[in-house]
Amino acid sequence: MGFIRFFTIERQFILFVICLVSIVPLYIMWQFAGAWIPILIVLGLVIKHLLIGTVNASAMKLQMGDIEGAEKILKYTWKPEWLKLGFHGMYYMIQSNVEFQKKNYKKVEVLANKALSLDLQDDFKAMLYLQLMNIYGQRKNTMKVKDLLAKAKKLNVTQEALKENIAQVDQMLSGNHSMQKKMMGKKAQRSMMNQGYMKRGGRKKRR
Repeated sequence: MGFIRFFTIERQFILFVICLVSIVPLYIMWQFAGAWIPILIVLGLVIKHLLIGTVNASAMKLQMGDIEGAEKILKYTWKPEWLKLGFHGMYYMIQSNVEFQKKNYKKVEVLANKALSLDLQDDFKAMLYLQLMNIYGQRKNTMKVKDLLAKAKKLNVTQEALKENIAQVDQMLSGNHSMQKKMMGKKAQRSMMNQGYMKRGGRKKRR
């Protein structure tokens, strides 16, 4: 993780430029024997960019809370459809996360559904389902939330925080969430107090 944080997209670009510029003079002086290392680095960075893009770098920015930075770096990916190894889906997942933070929920729906249609790990799918459940929950669309919850429960989720979030949604839909029980308890107490007050008021009236 420390290496990834150090090897930022900016430093990768600087390394690319240095190696690219050094190829010609090194080749002139020592031919291929002197130039093969920078050539290999340049080719490696180009292939990496084509297969992975700037997904890792933008995800790191997003994790650090830099939403604008994540959005800016993600735009440096030339062709999202060329990304491999699950990074195509992650590209749209990060876009969805950025728009969710900006509360552009209509864009979140489009991007999240696009990401879910691509190759993604189950934990990432769970994150997207929770995003969509949050949106449809705000719209009081219980049927849609139940449908998304059923899909999320079928996933092989490994992160405990995601498991807890899915379980909480399940509890809320079934009315068994602790907060709901507290609210129901407070309502019952207020109702009993009101009834008692009305009875006391009624007795005073008859006197």
